[in-house]
Amino acid sequence: MRQVLTFCSLLLLIGLLFAPLATGQAVKYTVTEESGQPALTYHGLIPGLDIMGKVRTVLGEPDFEAFWYNYKLKYPSAGRPGLFDTIHMHGKKADSGLSVIEAASIPEGYANRKEILANLGDPEFQLRMATWHLLDYSEKGVRFTLNPDGKTTGVAYIPHGYRRVPKGERNLVDLSKLRQGPQPAPASPAKIKGLSVGTAEMVISPQGEEWLGHKYTVHDDLKSRIAVFRNDKLTVALVGADVFGMGHNNTQIIRDRAKKELGIDHTIFAMSHTHSGGDLIGIYGHYPVEYIAHVQNQTVDGLAQALKNMKPVAQFKGISKEMPMDGARIMGLIRNARNPGLLDPTFSILQAVDGDDKPLATIINFACHPESLSAGPREISADFPGYMCNKVMEEIGGQVLFLNGALGGMVSGDNSERTHDSARDTGNKLAEIVLGMLKHAQPPVDFKFRAETRELELPLTNPAFQQMFDQLPRPIRQGRVITDMTYLELGEMQMVTLPGEVLPEVSYEILEQMQGYPRMLVGLANDQLGYIIPPYDFRDSYYEESMSVGPASAYSVRDMALRMIKEQL
Repeated sequence: MRQVLTFCSLLLLIGLLFAPLATGQAVKYTVTEESGQPALTYHGLIPGLDIMGKVRTVLGEPDFEAFWYNYKLKYPSAGRPGLFDTIHMHGKKADSGLSVIEAASIPEGYANRKEILANLGDPEFQLRMATWHLLDYSEKGVRFTLNPDGKTTGVAYIPHGYRRVPKGERNLVDLSKLRQGPQPAPASPAKIKGLSVGTAEMVISPQGEEWLGHKYTVHDDLKSRIAVFRNDKLTVALVGADVFGMGHNNTQIIRDRAKKELGIDHTIFAMSHTHSGGDLIGIYGHYPVEYIAHVQNQTVDGLAQALKNMKPVAQFKGISKEMPMDGARIMGLIRNARNPGLLDPTFSILQAVDGDDKPLATIINFACHPESLSAGPREISADFPGYMCNKVMEEIGGQVLFLNGALGGMVSGDNSERTHDSARDTGNKLAEIVLGMLKHAQPPVDFKFRAETRELELPLTNPAFQQMFDQLPRPIRQGRVITDMTYLELGEMQMVTLPGEVLPEVSYEILEQMQGYPRMLVGLANDQLGYIIPPYDFRDSYYEESMSVGPASAYSVRDMALRMIKEQL
């Protein structure tokens, strides 16, 4: 086992990982003469062609501007008080290119579905959800978000001339019939018998000066937040860990110990992916043996504590809610920097309560990169998930876990700045959403408790990842990466784990077949295999592609999820 990468491969990985950070949050397509004119423009501005100087000349000075990897400018939305249009640039200089515009302003002649179709024809892709719809005209340089009545709520202006979904691929995904939002109180709630839950919370921040291979300070502690559910037939542990990423080989040590030492059948070690959590994979050139062992030991100790804290579960409460998509994003909170407008804005919550209706464990699931801090791994922080969990626990008690979702494709923050104040503000806003949703959570009409874990092999075709895995203690089987996925039913909740950062486009097809309520897709669960990108959207020399095992992984993950769902129904 080599603990330090060779010099050549280190240079390669640094080039892959650090160089794209300046452009990893903005669409990089450029418009050529062959692209023609876009179908629609925002005040005549054309992403991929125009520059900062023209933006300021046309729009004037913004109400707010700041770096967020790239540079963003905010302008009040026309006719929609309190909402903003955001201009994303490749930099701050006058000649910096215009990347994307996400607008809540509604352009004349495009106020609803009927007008859009009349002007642009059929879209290349449609997404239908319970409270919003998406019409994707990527080749024409625009995407629309609409409410269920067909009224336009947001427009994403992107570089035109490129189809995202080629002809012949699936062009409609319909999730509109799935249960969403507050549900009626059941006449006969399910009876929960013989089920207990134990909780614990362990600090997993790095301790040694050399553990990360560079200098760092701890701003706020990283934690493993734990809930273990058990009856006389099955024990399942959920761990929401403030971890950037950890390989399957190292999470397997936690799971093996949990099974052998504690009798836990299935352990889901779900990583928040905080970019201020330090590197536990070794992709930055330093393989942190001591830090990995610390996280493993603290988590197993926490699982043991949770088993000592078991309390009967009297009932579950669940709720799932789609956030508004004004401006083609969850405004002020979450956006998709790779494919603007393509989001799953669903927040899902499952809560176990005792006989006095007091919370024992609250599980929160939605998708967003925790990368709110510019200092990155030099300043350790749990980012917004830590602030959110702490706030919810302060308000209602019990243990709170955050399980991240399908955050691939740079599903990231739409907060204004990359500071601790901004991260705290985001966490508190998210906590308010969670607390508001819990007021409408209802018990299930049926109770199930079952889990299954299946091994999965994914072809490793990315040369950079191949070189990295050659030098890190991760098993490769005939050119395939070994990982696994878990299916869990708890109450009426359905959960599927994902071994990396799945793009929303892939998650839609999984969610479409999930009939439970709430539904949870848990990303970076027991593995971090980078971005899991549908092959039709795999792009040459793009950031997410450089951080992927290859284009075959998406459909392999999707198909495994669909098989597990189908075989359990």
